[in-house]
Amino acid sequence: MIPNTHIYTKIINYCLFFSLFFLLCTKNFTVGVVIVLLITSLIYIAKNYKVITITKIDMLVITILSGYFIASLPIYIKDMDSTRYFKGSIRYVCFIPIYFFLKNEIQLPNISRKYLDLGIFIGSVGTITLAIYQHYILNIERVVGYLYSINFGYLACSLAFLSLALSKDSHFKLLLLLSFIFDTYATILTQTRGATFAIPILLILVAFFYKKDNQIKRIFYCTVSIVLFTSIIYVISPNFKERIHFTVNEFTNIYRGDITESVSSGVRLDLWYSAIQSFKESPLIGQSFKKREEMLSTLYKEKKIGPLAVGIKRAHAHNQYFEMLASYGILGIFAFILLLFFPLFFFLKRIYQTNYALTGFILVSGFVLFCMTEVPLEQNLISTYYGLMLVILIVFTNLDIKNNRIMQNSSNHSD
Repeated sequence: MIPNTHIYTKIINYCLFFSLFFLLCTKNFTVGVVIVLLITSLIYIAKNYKVITITKIDMLVITILSGYFIASLPIYIKDMDSTRYFKGSIRYVCFIPIYFFLKNEIQLPNISRKYLDLGIFIGSVGTITLAIYQHYILNIERVVGYLYSINFGYLACSLAFLSLALSKDSHFKLLLLLSFIFDTYATILTQTRGATFAIPILLILVAFFYKKDNQIKRIFYCTVSIVLFTSIIYVISPNFKERIHFTVNEFTNIYRGDITESVSSGVRLDLWYSAIQSFKESPLIGQSFKKREEMLSTLYKEKKIGPLAVGIKRAHAHNQYFEMLASYGILGIFAFILLLFFPLFFFLKRIYQTNYALTGFILVSGFVLFCMTEVPLEQNLISTYYGLMLVILIVFTNLDIKNNRIMQNSSNHSD
């Protein structure tokens, strides 16, 4: 085993703290922190590569983090017109050395855990402060932070449930519960429907998997609380009420077949339909952005989609699954299965063995939901956050299970 060095431990702890502290209350400072962590990881591996071993779980992690990049290679080679095909995928590859650095340097998750928890709390205070300032002082209807409102909403929602899941076994339980409240309210202030509608689903998942016993009872209380909370917000918040009415009207128009009257959801349906047609045209490796834009124009001329979808740059599908299907074909299907569903089942399999697995499961579940209404895994800050938390929680899950087994074996021998 590679001996733990004090300087590496300090770098890891401070990077964990500042990456979450800076996440939503600064402009991409988190990316800078992760770059420091990446450089340190590369230096570490260069010095210690001879003694670093690779296990089956390590190979799984490498596959998860590299699948998206590999899927983007064929269409780039065919098109050679834009490096945007690598925009999201290349970042996940960068987390492979970070994973090995964390895996070999962190021996006890609890040592780094307080930095993680405090980073989440202080970051949440900054997040709600910025959200309240923008909404109530600057009169910005949909809080944006330093991002678009939809991206701010996804990150705030994810941070909220990271806080809630980690609070189960934290020394800073109260602070993390406050973080959950702060980030949930910040999410609502963005009026991001994809994030807001994810809140009750994620709450029910937390309630169900919190413990093996009394699951139905917890889900019942959770559901009642969600209904009461939503009703209160609906009554006291005109913006929230207007957003609900807007959504209901859109779905009503779609149900009646008046898709063109639905200026948000209807356009998404047109873009998803176009993405499917692009997949049919090039099912193996997908279509280039130029070809996808041409597909939109063709479908409009054939009166198969409305006018609002035409002219959307790169035919952006506003859905991670359809976007990867259209741009990377069958390879894109494998890519999002690797990046989302492999980690989901990795954590689910271990969900009652350690709270880090529950936290990881809730983290990935959130992104499975977010990906239905946007393409978050390509966005700079979101992909950095997702990649970092994914490798941290995989490392913490494995270490906690391993250490628990050692303690259990020691206890059995002493008996």
